[in-house]
Amino acid sequence: MSRSAKRITIGIILLAVLAGAAAWYLQRGNGQTVAYRTAPVKRGNLLVTISATGTVEPEEVIDVGAQIAGQILSFGKDASGRTVDYGSMVEAGTVLAKIDDSLYAADAAQAEAQVQAGRASVQRAEADLNQLRAKLQQTERDWQRAQKLGPSEALAEATYDAYKSAYETAVANVAVGQATILQARAGLAQAEAVLRRAQRNHIALRFCN
Repeated sequence: MSRSAKRITIGIILLAVLAGAAAWYLQRGNGQTVAYRTAPVKRGNLLVTISATGTVEPEEVIDVGAQIAGQILSFGKDASGRTVDYGSMVEAGTVLAKIDDSLYAADAAQAEAQVQAGRASVQRAEADLNQLRAKLQQTERDWQRAQKLGPSEALAEATYDAYKSAYETAVANVAVGQATILQARAGLAQAEAVLRRAQRNHIALRFCN
């Protein structure tokens, strides 16, 4: 190869190298530059929002009922001011319903009257027993004197028997009087139990209202 041909070949190679270098430089310059933004680390709350559709069901449902039954006059209001219904949100002390208390008030008044009558019966029975005991003491003294005299000219046999009979009758009457007191006290205790139950129902009704 002649000297001139060598020079032409070297020139072509140098031009190709320069063209490649220029193309690489131009391609590098057209690329996008990545930018970064920095910020200091802070502590805060993590907020998570969930979007969903469906029916909301409570975890626990509590059936609320009254201790006593009766006619409902009106319903109360829930926390939002609306009429109480199934599923209403209520707070402690919320009036759920107003129940007619006329029957329970009448029962309480009747039970109170029965208690008063029972107390009067006990007092009367105790007074009667005191009288029977006084009568027993009198007949006992008469019978003791009759026993000392015995049937004789000073004391007829019929009179003697009458003293004995009066004493035995007085003893029996005292026993009856004691049983009457026990019966009256039992009746009073029963009336007081009925009164306590009526009062509890009336108080429970007032708390429900």
